[in-house]
Formats: sequence, structure tokens, C-alpha cells
Amino acid sequence: MAGNSRLAKEPAPRPVGRPRRMEAQQVILAAAADLLESQPYRDISVERVAAQAGVGKQTLYRWYENKAELMLDAFLARHAQAMPPAPAGGDALTDLRHYLHEVVAVLARPPVAGGYRALFAEAQFSRKFRERFGDIVLKRPREVVRSLVLAALEQGTLRPGADPDVLVDAVFAPVLMRFFGTVDLSGQVDADRIVDLVLRGAKAA
Repeated sequence: MAGNSRLAKEPAPRPVGRPRRMEAQQVILAAAADLLESQPYRDISVERVAAQAGVGKQTLYRWYENKAELMLDAFLARHAQAMPPAPAGGDALTDLRHYLHEVVAVLARPPVAGGYRALFAEAQFSRKFRERFGDIVLKRPREVVRSLVLAALEQGTLRPGADPDVLVDAVFAPVLMRFFGTVDLSGQVDADRIVDLVLRGAKAA
């Protein structure tokens, strides 16, 4: 009985499956993110990521069918929380202006900017990847802008009948297009000009 008691108190052996797999994947994503932040996207290959991570190329292909999917997950692993959260409430148009200020500030950060531009360019070559990139990377900030436009309509600061989706695209798209077009965003100045121009005709009398 004593022997059985001692055996019962011994710790269970460490699982060898999922924890090790997760650790290997984290190493791979960290290596890919490091390369994405320091090297031109065209110079990064699956083989190069594997070498930097210290794993075989086939290990990467167990989880990712191509470089684009790998680099998107690596970008998200490091920058998933980069975009600012939705404002907590208040005057919706003031919140919208402040939110765009914060988005512009995030896009100006070199580690974010390089990956964002590279992955957006990659998305033009694959509909499947473009849809995933849009759902994961672009959807959240667009939804925040939409929520603020809807709040402004409810508060009566925008005229009744204004199409919220048109206003969202008109506000959000210029910021992204100037960024993706490699035009340097001048922080709050650009954001304010966009908001003022787009909403000028939509404000309540």
C-alpha cells in the first residue's frame, strides 16, 4: 500500500503532443515576424523562416499552405492588438476624430506599416487570402468607424437618412488608400481633413 501511495503522488509525465506543437509554432511565428519587420517581403521565403526558426521546412507546411498564410499569422501574433479599441462613448463625431488619430498613429509605426503594406499587396493575388486578410485585419477598425457613424446618427449630429455604409467607406477608405499608396500620413492633420471633408454634407442642419 505504501508503494502505491508513493506512486499516486508522483507527478504525471508531461504531455508530448500539443504543448510541444504549440511551442514549435510560437517559435516559427516569432521567426517569421522578425523577418517581416526587418527584411523586404519579397526576400522572405518559407525556407528562410524555417532556417531562422531552426525547424525543417516540412514542419511549416503542416500548418501553412503558403508563405502568405504564415506571414499573416506571424503579423497577427505580434500586432493583433495594435489597432486601438473602440472609444468608450461620448460625442460620436469627437470620438470618431480621436479614433482616426489613433489609427493613423498605429499605421505610422514601422513594424506595423511594413507588414501591413506587404500583406495588403499579397492579398491582391489571391481572393481566398484577400477575404481572410479583410476579415481579420481590416474588419475591426471599419466596424469601429461604423459604430461611431451610427452613434452620430442617433445623437442627431448627422442628418437623418444619411447612408452609414457610404459614410464609413468615405471616412475609412481615404486613410487606408493614402497609407497603402505610400503617402506619408501627417497624423491628426490628415485625419481631421478627411473627417471634415466627408462629413461636411452629412451634418445635421
